[in-house]
Formats: sequence, C-alpha cells, structure tokens
Amino acid sequence: METLNFKLYCRHCRKIVNVYECHREEKVLPEIKPEFDLITVCCIVCKNPIMKMTKLHKKLGEDKQ
Repeated sequence: METLNFKLYCRHCRKIVNVYECHREEKVLPEIKPEFDLITVCCIVCKNPIMKMTKLHKKLGEDKQ
C-alpha cells in the first residue's frame, strides 16, 4: 500500500527498517468523534506487522481549508 516516511525497529529483521501501511480498517471507533482508522504498519523487508496505530479518518475529496 502506502510507504510511510518514517522508520521503525523490526524485531524479526533485528534492525531499523522503512515501513509501509499494510492494512487499514476504516472508522473502527464509531463511539469516538471524530472518526479514526486503525492502521497496521509492516516491515518493508520481511512484510511482518510491526505495530498498529490510529489515524484521523479523512473523507475522499476533503481539502484543507
């Protein structure tokens, strides 16, 4: 999916690696406003998941004003 612009430590590779967004669950916390997506971040070398994080959900076509 989308390569992220930061690096994390991969326990499987035992080094600091580039990461990418390998899975996204949209609007998983509906009781919390604004809505958030749950993103799984994976190692670009071994493809193993490193961590899960939340990110603010943005709708398509939504511009910064």
